[in-house]
Amino acid sequence: MMISAGLVMMAMASCDKTEYREITEDRVVPQPVDTIKVADHFYLDGYLSRTSEDIGGRQLNAVNLYHDGEDLYVANFAGKCIDVFDAETLELKRSISNADRTLARDVYAEGEHLFVAAGDSREVQIFDKKTGKYLSRLGTGSWPASNVSWAGCVCATPRLVFVRDSKETNIRVFDREALDMNAANNNNVYAKLATGSYFIGSKFEPQSESYDMEAIGDSLYSFIPRTGTIYAWKVQDIIEKKNDAPAKITQNATEKIRSISKTDDKEKFFVSMEKDGKMQLAEYTLADIQKRDFSQPIRSFAGDGRVSLPSQTIVTYQKEKLILTNGTKLDRWEIRNNPSYEIQPRQK
Repeated sequence: MMISAGLVMMAMASCDKTEYREITEDRVVPQPVDTIKVADHFYLDGYLSRTSEDIGGRQLNAVNLYHDGEDLYVANFAGKCIDVFDAETLELKRSISNADRTLARDVYAEGEHLFVAAGDSREVQIFDKKTGKYLSRLGTGSWPASNVSWAGCVCATPRLVFVRDSKETNIRVFDREALDMNAANNNNVYAKLATGSYFIGSKFEPQSESYDMEAIGDSLYSFIPRTGTIYAWKVQDIIEKKNDAPAKITQNATEKIRSISKTDDKEKFFVSMEKDGKMQLAEYTLADIQKRDFSQPIRSFAGDGRVSLPSQTIVTYQKEKLILTNGTKLDRWEIRNNPSYEIQPRQK
């Protein structure tokens, strides 16, 4: 606080008069307060969308997406391609496809490769991530010889590729070290992770819903949102034990995870989930996910009259922004903070 302090100076007194003069100057006086208490209030704002008009009038049906560095890869089922957007501006950069066979249901980037679950084409297509050139595929593209059927979901680590589809009641695992990128087909399966039933509810669902798998920490997580079931396998167990790798299976009827996204912090993740019958976007720690404890998110956002969250949305995080699939468009919301402050007088 700035105050004016008067300094009274007395002139030499005379026998008949005393002269007073006032000199003023500004001074800063410290305020007697204790620690300031800050209460964060995070909310979604700054909405942006991308539609068919933003990709040259082509059809857009965003069924899945994956954020990798400066690029956002979007599985465009109707467009039969992967549309690549600038992750910061959401401007279209290019499109990737293998003729008309890229019936994209999911996409995943790992290392030098881009893996595309190509739906009814019965294959997982492999592209050079940098150039967009088609290289090879997992499976043969034909029934019943192919070890990949209606491919609905794909995930990869530096060593392995994981495929979810309609063929069998398991997740097929392919060894990246054994793949031949000059071969027409890569159909040898490294391991089969049993799920006990159709991992997605029925063998037809890869064509009607979006699904997610992710390698988090030391484990592979696979989500069944309809029932709230989560399968998890330790990646090292898969490498060493193959088909016999044990699974941890949990079910939560209240909090049903649909998708999960890595963030800038290796210990934190954003999920899209159905909680008490309503869609939410929520942030959790790695420890929360490992314990399957979704009761206390770091931050959470529910749909309301201003923010609409699609019922089957896949989410990805990018620098305090959340990008969502929403059928014929992409949605993006910025995470903003309007904190409140509590200042308490200093205790004597």
